[in-house]
Amino acid sequence: MIQVLLKDIRLQGTHGVFQGEELWATTFRLNLIIDLKNDPPFVELNNTVDYSKVYEIVKSSFSIREQLLENLADRIYTNLVAQFIQIHSVEISIVKEDPPIPGFSGEVGIVFKKTVGS
Repeated sequence: MIQVLLKDIRLQGTHGVFQGEELWATTFRLNLIIDLKNDPPFVELNNTVDYSKVYEIVKSSFSIREQLLENLADRIYTNLVAQFIQIHSVEISIVKEDPPIPGFSGEVGIVFKKTVGS
């Protein structure tokens, strides 16, 4: 099985449930692992997934505000599998850098994993 990886995508967004998060953008870091249905050899780009299109789907999905990162990840997943029939499963991690939690130093986030058809 082949896995396509997009790592350390950094985007600014207003996702979150805390007051003020809808006003001030925060940095988020995303990682995607996409398992393909097909095995090599890949003769053409349409036998696999195009990294640039994956990135555009992530950016577009990310531009719509969500309170919960879980819903954001599900939107990214749904848009990816709608575009690429070659996808077997997707793992998405979304990390919020420097969340607005009093006294907290670090990062928070989620990991979303889903197989097509499950």
